[in-house]
Amino acid sequence: MSSAVIKTMNRKAGRKRNEENGGTSFITFLIMLLVACISIYPLLWVIIQSFKTEGQFLQSIWTLPASFNLDNYVTAFQEANLALYMKNTVVNTVATLAVDLILVTCLGYAFSKLKMKFKKFFYYMILINMLIPTPIILLPMYLQIVNLDIQNTLAAIVFPYYQGFAPLGLILIKGYMDNIPDEIIESAKIDGCGTFRILWKIMVPLVKPMLVTLAILGGMNAWNEYMWALVSISDTSRYTLSVGIAVIRDKIATIGYTPVFAALTVSAMVFVIIYLFAQKTFVRSITAGAVKG
Repeated sequence: MSSAVIKTMNRKAGRKRNEENGGTSFITFLIMLLVACISIYPLLWVIIQSFKTEGQFLQSIWTLPASFNLDNYVTAFQEANLALYMKNTVVNTVATLAVDLILVTCLGYAFSKLKMKFKKFFYYMILINMLIPTPIILLPMYLQIVNLDIQNTLAAIVFPYYQGFAPLGLILIKGYMDNIPDEIIESAKIDGCGTFRILWKIMVPLVKPMLVTLAILGGMNAWNEYMWALVSISDTSRYTLSVGIAVIRDKIATIGYTPVFAALTVSAMVFVIIYLFAQKTFVRSITAGAVKG
């Protein structure tokens, strides 16, 4: 068979594969587009309602606003204490992230690189927390903060949030550190570095992408958490955003429906924006941490 005939057959086979791959890619694109639309529609619907006047909303929930009306946001901040709830949530989230990242980084380094007895036992004991539904431990946790007399304090919020975050955070950070060669640590030890210096000067810079991911995950959890915040906080001046929005919803009779949608939009968009800026780091670190561990 001549080379010209072989080249022609290869070109035909290549075109056929490209056509098949093109058809598969188009179908995949349509499915992904459909899933994306279904996922983003509720958020878009809430945003649209937040720009309507009360009359436009009551007239139809399916139409677009006649104009972009910002009065609902003004009402939510000035009359419904949204600014106070946001301030409390920012403080709680920042404090929670500081505790989460520091403790989980130390845990991940210990379980990944240090030699110690019963390491697997303690590792799996921490992971067991993922199997315990939150409502089951809600009452014991509440009784504990009552006995410690820390109700309505930052500690009552931060450490229970860390307890829920620790298993997932440990899995991710340990998996990421497992991919870092042990030779780097051995070289640092030869140069005279101690354990904590190796951790903060060498390991932390290497795992920064995963720390960004953990910050997003832990921050979202602290920002949106409702059940524990409702149980552990009785002082209305310390309500978080999720609890505060429920309070705003109860004021519908006086402020209307649309300011509630404005409050929901503000709450949701914070981490949507953060994720959009950090999505490449987020995906890369999740993939790297899933390779091993």
